[in-house]
Amino acid sequence: MRTRPKYLFKSVSTLFFFLVAIINSVAAQAKPGKVVPEDDSLFSSWTTWVGLAAVAGLVVAAVVMRRKAAEVIASTLGKAKKGGVTMTYRETKEAPKERKPKPPSLNLPRLPKKEGFAVFPVSTFTKVQKANSFIQLPESHEPALLEAIEQTHEDSEEDVQTRTHALKMLSTFKTSNSISAIAQIALYDLSSKLRSDAVQILADMNHETGFETIVTCCADPTREVRAAAARALFKLTFDRSHAWARIIESGDTARMCHVARCAMEGDLVERSFDRLIHSDRKIASEAFNLTSLLIKGGETELIYKALANHRDENVKLALLHVLQVVKDDRSFDSLSNLITHHDLSPNVATKVNEVRSSLQMTHA
Repeated sequence: MRTRPKYLFKSVSTLFFFLVAIINSVAAQAKPGKVVPEDDSLFSSWTTWVGLAAVAGLVVAAVVMRRKAAEVIASTLGKAKKGGVTMTYRETKEAPKERKPKPPSLNLPRLPKKEGFAVFPVSTFTKVQKANSFIQLPESHEPALLEAIEQTHEDSEEDVQTRTHALKMLSTFKTSNSISAIAQIALYDLSSKLRSDAVQILADMNHETGFETIVTCCADPTREVRAAAARALFKLTFDRSHAWARIIESGDTARMCHVARCAMEGDLVERSFDRLIHSDRKIASEAFNLTSLLIKGGETELIYKALANHRDENVKLALLHVLQVVKDDRSFDSLSNLITHHDLSPNVATKVNEVRSSLQMTHA
């Protein structure tokens, strides 16, 4: 580490005056009788010259030590000696990294970009989705439950209090016979308040066996029950598309027709048409299955009304796609009437003819 000249000069000067003071003190003690004249010069004393010589020696020694230190540092940076062998450190350049060869390009054909109606998930549906299985509830024979079920059979207005108590008791049991009894209250009880409460309990139980009852209550004559049923439908957390498919799989035309009419009266159908072209596959699937139920049940009036008047061409194409998938015999005449009496866009007219052709081929 190098010492700056400024600080070296200060250190040597301080050391010089300190040595002079010590030598004068020693000389004074050696000759106590001799008094030094006040006007004598500093350089007239022999002690001063001794001090100067000492300081000069120190300076020379410091310079020599600095030079040796510099030589040691220079030799360390250049060479290192170990066991009599001189090792020279050379800066090595990093070898260039080898470039990995690029994998051969696979000339795969690019998939065509989807446009128009093809971008919607509903365009990929080729059949009604099969309903999944669900956990079947056990039947209970608890005396309190059986008594509550018995009390729900009281039909007079005076027995409302009894049936209210029975409904509260039924809500504490999540069994097949308790849900069946609650459904009977929701559909047929004389009190609209009890029917509304029963619908809410079915929604809270959130089981697939209560779905059809809730849809039926969407067509209840009282506004209170219809509102409760609409709220209950959106409160259910299981997949409703499977619930619609389950009704279709029953093959019961009268049942499908009844549920379809209730859905229409509850204003579920026309709103579901817009959901056919939803980007969420789950939402589109539910709308697809509900529309299929309408076709299977023969309740297609709203479908053809939308084909003639709906503002969105993609909704029309989606409805025609469902008709093509379901392949109902009655669709051919209705489509023929549609194309004859309504001014359709070129895309819709082309799709109508495509569906009619597919129906002819199916039933040829």
